[in-house]
Amino acid sequence: MEVQLESALISLLEKANFLQLGSVNVDNSPHIDTVWFDYTHKKLRVATTLKTKKAKNLQKNNKAFGVITQRDNPYEQAQLTLKLKEMMSDDDVSVCDDIAIKYTGKPFVQRHHQGRVVLVFDIVKACYHKARV
Repeated sequence: MEVQLESALISLLEKANFLQLGSVNVDNSPHIDTVWFDYTHKKLRVATTLKTKKAKNLQKNNKAFGVITQRDNPYEQAQLTLKLKEMMSDDDVSVCDDIAIKYTGKPFVQRHHQGRVVLVFDIVKACYHKARV
């Protein structure tokens, strides 16, 4: 069942905000990374390499969580429950470039890494909040 997201949350996902992405270590402790991401075709995508802790964790346990905070207003945020749908190759760095352009206006500069992948997540649950201040 696809989760319906409110328009304010979709706007938060489409802008260059940072995602605190959490995965579960083998000892069940949390592992959290701040990442760039994009939201395309109702999927949240994060570019990384197979050597990262988050990629290794997600290969063993496809459950993840995240918090997105609006860059210009820390009182606007979303909490997300995520499920890894796919880990696809990005050896040509095309998705990584798309994400980097969203944040910097330029293609991704670190082109030498092997084992580039894209983590493609379904949003299972979402809670959007914007405080009145």
